[in-house]
Amino acid sequence: MRLLLWSVMWIGIAFALSVFVSYIIYDMDLAVLQKQLQAASAVFFMAALIIGGVFTTNRAFRSKKRFFYHEEWSFICIIVTIGLFTLSLLFS
Repeated sequence: MRLLLWSVMWIGIAFALSVFVSYIIYDMDLAVLQKQLQAASAVFFMAALIIGGVFTTNRAFRSKKRFFYHEEWSFICIIVTIGLFTLSLLFS
């Protein structure tokens, strides 16, 4: 449940930021908003790859104190990527 909550929160933040930037710069053009949502989802996908690949090395697994698990954040970024691409498809 915590994964879903974090995912919805990040989707909302990215969507609100994209709408705000689109409104300020391009006067709410839906094609620009669609491209901005696709770019934001690409950034989250890149973050998922970095978190999943770099931070899950043997050195990270040897650490006994874990504030959060990197696998969870990688999965959250993948869910946010899928959600933002879905929202961008709604504007096409």
